[in-house]
Amino acid sequence: MILSVECNILNDVSSYLTENNHLFKSCPISIYGVIELNRRLLFLSFNSTKKNYLGLLACGALFLCGCIAGTVAAGFIDDGTKLNEYITGYLSIFLNDTSPKLSLLASLANNFKYHLTALFLGFSVIGVFILPLLSAVRGFFLSFSAAAIIRLLGSKGILLTLALFGVNTLITIPCFFILSVSAFSASLYLLRLVFSKNLKNVVSPFNSRFFINCGICLIVLIISALIDTYLAPYLISNAVSHI
Repeated sequence: MILSVECNILNDVSSYLTENNHLFKSCPISIYGVIELNRRLLFLSFNSTKKNYLGLLACGALFLCGCIAGTVAAGFIDDGTKLNEYITGYLSIFLNDTSPKLSLLASLANNFKYHLTALFLGFSVIGVFILPLLSAVRGFFLSFSAAAIIRLLGSKGILLTLALFGVNTLITIPCFFILSVSAFSASLYLLRLVFSKNLKNVVSPFNSRFFINCGICLIVLIISALIDTYLAPYLISNAVSHI
């Protein structure tokens, strides 16, 4: 449910952001910055033995940049946009005691989409470059959705934002970083196998720790999907009743 709301919010404002392309005048500079960051990270990766810290730095920095960009972009939303109509209609559903529930399968799909994408990128040499960008996208979508609600509802939207994203974020974001960092190390390992001539110190990241991390995150994400399916609607209904 949580990520479904997030996706609907982003779909409703996509046309607005496209029309107001002045928000993206700095994109060439941002793109150059990302390319330069990836170049430097690639150079460091071939000269560093602490690749987990490198992956955490890359993904964490881009996630933070995405959060900042999403928050800033939400500040340009007008009250008369389709987003306002969507949120009003969404709140009316809970006010009428007809709280919608996603199926467990839909909740699982919503919770796993970013994490599985990150994991699959770990089995590709391009994952080193794509994973930080995926982190930026995740940060942008999350912060934009939360900031947009607060932008339109004011202080009354804080409780609703916490109900929508609070529990889910506390559970899924740590799992996302664990999998992203593990996938970054795996992708970097494959990249070094392809391009590096000195393979004496190359240690495979596909060890027991890698698969244990994946297993723990799998269990945690399933729990998160159960919460989204059976608990989140009641948290949201309670938050809506205070608006």
